[in-house]
Amino acid sequence: MAAPVTDTNRKKLEDIADDILDSFPIFFRRVSREGSHPGSKKFDPSRFVLRAVWKHGPVRMSEIGIHMGISKPYMTLLVNRLICEGLVERVTDTDDRRVVIITITEAGRDAIREFTRDARETVMKNLSSLDSGDVSSLHESMKRIRGITSKLERNETRKCKLG
Repeated sequence: MAAPVTDTNRKKLEDIADDILDSFPIFFRRVSREGSHPGSKKFDPSRFVLRAVWKHGPVRMSEIGIHMGISKPYMTLLVNRLICEGLVERVTDTDDRRVVIITITEAGRDAIREFTRDARETVMKNLSSLDSGDVSSLHESMKRIRGITSKLERNETRKCKLG
């Protein structure tokens, strides 16, 4: 059970919410812009789904949606796109035919390696103008964000199992 939110923490949480709403979309757009053709799949949402399947799969389609905070209809659309590209396969669970398992194909592994390499290069290029102090600060901030995200993920997983 969560602790009651104090007035001081409520104000901090409001500030955090505003910072996330205002800063994250801009930050993501700035670090991911590539200056290449508009049809690029580099930061297409389906590539993030493919990366999740690669890291965690084979995995239930519903679990990827929960992990990424994507609705079931949108997840279905993204997975269908990946299937059409031959990057993942939809498999029925042998124990429960209602369960859909998503597995990555060899072409999907190749695509995710290329995606990761290209996305990493783009982000690095777009952050290269930062001085070493900013790079260190951002590096430490990202480590903290990953840690907090992991805690939030564990809390959400625990809630799903209880509810």
